[in-house]
Amino acid sequence: MKIKSGFVKRKIGEKYLVVATVKQGSNSMFIELNETSSDIWDAVADGLDEEKIAERLTEKYGIDKEKALADTRSIIKQMQDAGVLE
Repeated sequence: MKIKSGFVKRKIGEKYLVVATVKQGSNSMFIELNETSSDIWDAVADGLDEEKIAERLTEKYGIDKEKALADTRSIIKQMQDAGVLE
């Protein structure tokens, strides 16, 4: 899994936004990310799989691995549904 070309993440003020650099269908596209989903975006961009991403979240946020894995899978599913992953 990897992020499709044509999408970039930017921090604007305190918010993280994923912006389409090319037109997606008939609309421009942007997605707002919270800090955790921003971390997951970065981990996907780094080429990590779900297990490694969950380990990274466990270390950063001090949550158990099962919770981190469930959160990771949920965010990745949302990213797939939004069409930003290959």
